[in-house]
Amino acid sequence: MGNPWSPDNPDGTIILRLAENSLMHNELKDFVEDKVNVLPTNHLTYSTGPRGSHRLRRAAAAFWTREFQPRENITLDNIFITPGLASAIDALTWSICDEGDGILIPLPLYNGFNVDIMNRSNVRVIGVPRAIEAALRKAENDGIVVRALLVSHPHNPLGRCYPPETMKEFASICGENGLHFISDEIYAKSVFNNPAVLDAAPFVSALALDLRNAIDKTFVMSSIAQARTSAPMAYVSGFIFSWSPHVLQDVWAAIFEDEKWLSDFMAKKINLMEEQYSIATSFFREHGIRYYEMTAGLYIWVDLRHFLLPHSPSQEIDFGALKVTAPDAAIYKQREMMIADICIKNGVMIAPGHVYMPEEYGWFQVTFTVGREALQEGLRRIGKSLEEVKVESQKW
Repeated sequence: MGNPWSPDNPDGTIILRLAENSLMHNELKDFVEDKVNVLPTNHLTYSTGPRGSHRLRRAAAAFWTREFQPRENITLDNIFITPGLASAIDALTWSICDEGDGILIPLPLYNGFNVDIMNRSNVRVIGVPRAIEAALRKAENDGIVVRALLVSHPHNPLGRCYPPETMKEFASICGENGLHFISDEIYAKSVFNNPAVLDAAPFVSALALDLRNAIDKTFVMSSIAQARTSAPMAYVSGFIFSWSPHVLQDVWAAIFEDEKWLSDFMAKKINLMEEQYSIATSFFREHGIRYYEMTAGLYIWVDLRHFLLPHSPSQEIDFGALKVTAPDAAIYKQREMMIADICIKNGVMIAPGHVYMPEEYGWFQVTFTVGREALQEGLRRIGKSLEEVKVESQKW
């Protein structure tokens, strides 16, 4: 990743494996240059302490109340600023867990959770393939104390929102079992219209739901972040953004305070995301590549399972062999990694699905929120790579 592609560096690598939105960088740059009023004298002392500036917390509370419709009013006293969502999850884990405890996360899962949860606290990530309560009981039988259920909402890597009734069921299970319910809502403002998904669930924050009969409100946490998605976010005990220096608090406060600019920014961002998604999915359809239709997030969950298995055109493919629990699972994981390596050789990086702990091999995450020219060239390189994979697969 040290040699990124650009129009001036056509031999560089196009990175389509990081969930970043670079579509609105120029708009953010212009806003910071033209409209941000930094108040340096406010940052020359300890000021308001480690919780963050009053200005940012007040602006964040107003934004959150306006955009997330929480059932209870949010004030600056409810907000605590940390240097990124990863730090927030780390702090939550450190606060609610002891070493060796566990946190349940439905599969597939965002691979960064393994670092955020395990790195400092040495807490176990317990993947949930199907039933939450079954996974909870198994963990308890294995001697693991489970402290929380963590869900991505909208989901990463599947790019869909959970229906409100599902979120309520999650909360109810947590309430019945004394677990914290953590809703990671980093992609809440990256939900877009996809005509192919007519019954898509809308995004409804965990904090907007009536959970009074399901769980004590002090056990509900909704976590949000800022920079990677170009979309403001937060969590119940604190607002999260991706940099901590004091001066940058004024930058983000200015963004939240300018409601008209922020509304226009969000609308343009979603329009661009829809256009980019259409370009990427059109490419996959034209090349006979299946994918999971998304309505949120910055990426597409692409199905390349058929490249891992030997088959003829007249054969129906049995994908059962690709289960991570299958006898030859190691072979298919290696083939999945080989596809990613061939892509890298051809100058494009995509994320192999095994890092998200899925139930089967052969899925890949491809980011579509890079610049238009970079996306088109990256897709061309993916197509070239898959032609090479076809040749390799004839040996299997």
